[in-house]
Amino acid sequence: MDRSLGERALRTLPGLVLVALAVTLGIAFGYLRALVGLVIAAAIMWLGVSYFRAAGEVPPDPEAADVSSSELKYVCSVCGLELKVEVATTDRAPTHCRESMELVRAEPGTPPLRPV
Repeated sequence: MDRSLGERALRTLPGLVLVALAVTLGIAFGYLRALVGLVIAAAIMWLGVSYFRAAGEVPPDPEAADVSSSELKYVCSVCGLELKVEVATTDRAPTHCRESMELVRAEPGTPPLRPV
């Protein structure tokens, strides 16, 4: 029976602290100002806690697919960099020189699209 009384006291303690804080601040600054200040403080604390909780969640690693058998090659249209893709996680083309690279399906040993 003592345990349930202690658990009830722990559950009501934050409410009692909040009421005591509101009364103390209300006497000093006015009850409306104290209430508005406590509501704003609670909203800022809630936003802060939810932000850091969301920032702490790590997204799952994307599933990688082995595409080394399909001979996917990409060439940068700006500088001519040639890239062979062996493991891909998305269907999008890689970027280089801030431009999307062009897909070239070439046989091994063929030269690039343009001289470098």
